[in-house]
Amino acid sequence: MQVCRLAVSSFFAVLTAFAAPPSSTVNISITNQVNTTAGVKGRLQMAMSTSFQLATWSYNFFNQAPQALPMLNGLAPEHTRLQVTPQANPLTAPGVWDFSQLDSLLAPIQNAADHNLEFQIGGAPAFLNDSNGHILPGSFADFVTLSARLVQYYNTGGFDASGHHFQSSSPYPITWWGVFNEPNGNGLTPQQYVNLYNLTASAMASADPSIKFAALELSDWNQAAEAYLPTFVSNVTAPVNALATHFYSSCNHADTDNTLFPTALNFASDVSYIYSQLATRPNLANVPVWVTENNVNADYDAGNGTSFCNGTPFVADPRGTSAFFAAWRSLVFELLGEAGTQALYHWTFSGPQQYGETDGAANPYLSYWVDYYLSHWLPSPPGQDILQTNAVGCCLWISNVGGVLGLDTHTLALRNVDGSVVIVMSNHAVAKPLTDNNGPGLSRTFALDLSALGPFRSATLVTFDASTPAGGPVPQPLTAAAQMQVTLPGYGAALLRLANATPMLTSVVNAASYSSGTVAPGEIVALFGNAVGPSQPAGGAFTNPRLVADSLQGLHVYFDGVPAPILYASAGQINTVVPFSVAGHSTTTVQVNYLGVSSPAVTIPVAPTAAGVFVLDGSGRGPAAVLNARDGSVNSSANPARRGDWVSIFATGAGATTPASFDGLLGATPLPQPNARVSVTMGGIPCQIEYAGAAPGLVAGALQINAQIPAGAPSGPKVPLQITVGNSASQAGVTLAVQ
Repeated sequence: MQVCRLAVSSFFAVLTAFAAPPSSTVNISITNQVNTTAGVKGRLQMAMSTSFQLATWSYNFFNQAPQALPMLNGLAPEHTRLQVTPQANPLTAPGVWDFSQLDSLLAPIQNAADHNLEFQIGGAPAFLNDSNGHILPGSFADFVTLSARLVQYYNTGGFDASGHHFQSSSPYPITWWGVFNEPNGNGLTPQQYVNLYNLTASAMASADPSIKFAALELSDWNQAAEAYLPTFVSNVTAPVNALATHFYSSCNHADTDNTLFPTALNFASDVSYIYSQLATRPNLANVPVWVTENNVNADYDAGNGTSFCNGTPFVADPRGTSAFFAAWRSLVFELLGEAGTQALYHWTFSGPQQYGETDGAANPYLSYWVDYYLSHWLPSPPGQDILQTNAVGCCLWISNVGGVLGLDTHTLALRNVDGSVVIVMSNHAVAKPLTDNNGPGLSRTFALDLSALGPFRSATLVTFDASTPAGGPVPQPLTAAAQMQVTLPGYGAALLRLANATPMLTSVVNAASYSSGTVAPGEIVALFGNAVGPSQPAGGAFTNPRLVADSLQGLHVYFDGVPAPILYASAGQINTVVPFSVAGHSTTTVQVNYLGVSSPAVTIPVAPTAAGVFVLDGSGRGPAAVLNARDGSVNSSANPARRGDWVSIFATGAGATTPASFDGLLGATPLPQPNARVSVTMGGIPCQIEYAGAAPGLVAGALQINAQIPAGAPSGPKVPLQITVGNSASQAGVTLAVQ
């Protein structure tokens, strides 16, 4: 692999340096045919995400940067990664635990985006390591115990140690875990790592069988995949849910631009090699490859201003956030996606210009906006079909899997499930191949022949280059045509979206009563509109057994920028849960984002409560969703309750609770109960209430009321039923059957 990789890179560099293109235009024809040899059986399935590292200087980030949480929510990362270094491990000495710094950084991440991070146990605490900071083989058993206790702390009610009980205050469990960071650079042989992984992952899975694992998380130095993969694949016995690696293009700020761009080919080659190794084991053949760290330059200040990689004075590389990054990241995205990579993580969310998507105050760099649009316009799930493209003119080029890799441009055409097409264009033309370092690049024009795709009603262009404002690019509406041109004046990237529909909200109503006017914290609501979701209706998904996902088939719903759990989605209707964070607001702004396109915002008044009772046929009127307590049967005219019986009524809109409820969560313990007073009448007669609070097994926001049918209640199949929560009464026309 090494000889072949160097040959490809050298060939690329030589041609780029000495083959002068006849013009600055590349002609690209996009077909309507799926390239089944690229991606995952012809589809791009690459989720975008970001990373944090726990350290003494970073644990207080969210407290110091108030806008960090909205910026993280806006990015919509899948399984945000938190790497816990040995120095920041909560086990500080034998039997001594301190989770204060860890939870200061972790809890806000758990409350953001999909509430479902990847926790990477980066290494063992210092007292389990040798003088070089590498784990001692004799410490493996202690590392296993440490890892299992972390699972217990966050997922299964905590653990006891040294006379104390340790348990996370966050209700959100952690589903994804990584075991050890970059073992090839941190003192473990391939066999030692697989031994440690088998022991650790098995013990963690015993603590919580629902968790998943991203294995290996290799550094990409010295052809790490080639050295580690055969041993790991042959000997792993513990669960593997994703195979992870890291990719950086350089460890030296002095490397030229022309040296760095070709490394994207090497990344794709390594991913293909990893898949070839996984295919040798039937139980690993469908394991996805994730890239859990990615940026231009891996070097950092190792102390006293010294470069970790070179031992020379450290110099920050601005290419991690400049126009160079836009060209480089889009090229990496395209090639990794074509190679079948299924997750691409930025290193890191907050940091200096060499690494970050935002700075220490959570102000965005250009890198944030590149990742933002790749995440929103090309979400996975659901993923996109990879369309075949052909390029001629401009420059010498060589073919690559799934498309055409020009010597200084690359184009990838992708079709979303709604029929919209997104074309990703990267311009990495180097002005002075032998000397440019963060150079300006050269102008390139992409002449697109779109005639094979048919007509579109709208076209939107987003560009990322040296002129992009700090607040992000301004999407430019264009007239869709069979022939279109996009020019990038230097290093940069462009995304062109062709579509036939734009999401539009028409109403927001209580999902039980269909009443409109206000919303309350935790209220289950129905959003009606046009093109607001998938054409094929989809039920809600779970990010883990206790958490309803806040994304569904490329759909996100936001209330004041906070993602809401999604219970159902179709092109005309979405059922979702108003985030509890709207409590205390006078209004909330609702917006739907489907496949990267946002609906116009709708502002709705917020009330403390908005009671609605669910009915059996979903119409908002008629027989209520009521269970007879005596046998658990559904109340109906054929199965009425008797006077004096207890029944369970299901409703929503009860507002804030004690203890606080958490968005999307199922099975909170103890069960939250409304802060507002709850009452019930049947046939106009008040009922005795035994319980009013969260419905066990249902999403937070669903209300269960256990009430007794009064002795004086009327009988019949349509006895009027009404609940009141605070000052809000449920809809009229709801009934239950009383014998």
